[in-house]
Amino acid sequence: MPPSQLDFHASSSEVELKSTSTATWLGFIDVYDAALYAAPDIQASQILRGNHPFSLELRYKVSLSKSQLINSAEEVLSRQHTKNKLALYQRDTNALHDLYQDVTSGDRFRLDIHHDKGLSLFFNDELLYQNTNISFARYYLGLWLAENSLSESLRKELLNW
Repeated sequence: MPPSQLDFHASSSEVELKSTSTATWLGFIDVYDAALYAAPDIQASQILRGNHPFSLELRYKVSLSKSQLINSAEEVLSRQHTKNKLALYQRDTNALHDLYQDVTSGDRFRLDIHHDKGLSLFFNDELLYQNTNISFARYYLGLWLAENSLSESLRKELLNW
């Protein structure tokens, strides 16, 4: 069953809920519900370009270890980018991954992007990480929103508004 838009709330007054989706593993295990928030006037095609704020919230339905989260992210980033680009952002990626935590059902990660603040990572509404490099923010959010993402069906649903 798809997540209800009532389950998610805007993370700031600058963005509104645009879409929701559920990530599944093996086609039948629901791993997390995702919600994408963006500025009211933005188009889906602009989400990783431009200077519009947006947020991605992940609400987990299963338990996963920190190492499982990191391994998945690293696998996708290596699929999406050249070795040079991976090396360019390796230190930032490692710093962010160091702050990942094991998740259990109901835990939430939220990634906010703002053109003058860069990337902010929240775990259950607690700020864990900030990086002012907007290019890194777009690079990292590509895990969910760029081609060859963690889940192509999730990406398509999130960008379908």
